[in-house]
Amino acid sequence: MSHAQTAFQYAVDVINGDIPASQNTVLACQRHKDDLFRTDWQWRFDESLANRACRFIELLPHIKGLAARQKLNITLEPWQCFIVCSLFGWVDRDTQLRRFNEAIIYVARKNGKSTLVSAIALYMLAADNEEGAEVYAAAQDREQARIVFNDAQRMAQKAKGLSEAMGVETSAHSVHVFQTNSRFKALSREQGGNLDGLNAHCAILDELHSHKTADMYNVLESSMGAREQPLLISISTAGFNLSGIGYQKYDYAIKVTNGAVENERIFCMLFGVDDDDLKDTERLLNDPDVWKKANPNWGVSVKPDFMESQALKARTDIQSRNNFLTKHLNAWTNTETAWCDMQALADCVDKEITLADFEGEVAFKGCDLASKDDFACDVLPGGEGVRPLPHQRRCTCQWQY
Repeated sequence: MSHAQTAFQYAVDVINGDIPASQNTVLACQRHKDDLFRTDWQWRFDESLANRACRFIELLPHIKGLAARQKLNITLEPWQCFIVCSLFGWVDRDTQLRRFNEAIIYVARKNGKSTLVSAIALYMLAADNEEGAEVYAAAQDREQARIVFNDAQRMAQKAKGLSEAMGVETSAHSVHVFQTNSRFKALSREQGGNLDGLNAHCAILDELHSHKTADMYNVLESSMGAREQPLLISISTAGFNLSGIGYQKYDYAIKVTNGAVENERIFCMLFGVDDDDLKDTERLLNDPDVWKKANPNWGVSVKPDFMESQALKARTDIQSRNNFLTKHLNAWTNTETAWCDMQALADCVDKEITLADFEGEVAFKGCDLASKDDFACDVLPGGEGVRPLPHQRRCTCQWQY
């Protein structure tokens, strides 16, 4: 079975429910399947191009863990085949240039995303037939930016054929191909300097959820205007900042996936749990079939025993639950740690009790008026020994006892 056929079979298995997947993942696969059977539009799927990119990646060596010790090359899992084949297989019917110039990929930790995008970056550097290709691994800080770059650098060093056949060479701060004047570097805002002179052919924005502003994204996107078929990949896990660029791109990807926004030039692949899963805390923290939705590399790089240990911690320690939700189930939360188990609170509700049951009792009123930071509240005193500070209504302080 070719890589393109593996990708199609993966999509079919997800759609049919044979592979546990969220609705966002199902819709992404359905989009691919539907597009394959469209004939009245400008795009077509070229299996040879899809297979070529996959074959290149599978010539690269593993650089970490047991597979590296055994000197094994990368073997793409079906979900990875789907991503790579989608990115490189869809082309314009007339020009043969790639359909997708942007990809938004969200997946939980430990699913091998750095390895995948490092290999894609090397393909874009050395095998995409682009003269003077500029490839960047970009992140909020220098250390994060070096993760993808270092992986790609080490792959290039260990893959001897890459140097002999394609002229790929490495130095401390770049991977380059002198014959085509192409280079691959790490990039971060911490480095300072003017980034407006970039002419990116490919850029990997790693852990977009941690970007405090959209500056880096905007700079890289605008730097691609002169390229024929550039590729901007945003790859990340979920996070806590619901007002940042990471969540904005995630939300946009959902709209593209479900058809609310029409954008044929952007590829979206969102792994995670469904809203119904998040409402069922018992199942969310105990059911491996739910965990598999956010972890497509289940049983490969994501070990079931490790996930069980993290879930146990989340079940017994409310302070660590949100970290489990974001990092391992790829669900966005608005705070890093939770102070209260909301499901336990909801379970305390007695719907038979009404306000009339409290007639004659001492009551206190407190209303949080702030949407994010607790700078304002609306309070009314009640009961002896309790008073508000110093403004009774819309005060900027909490109760004093």
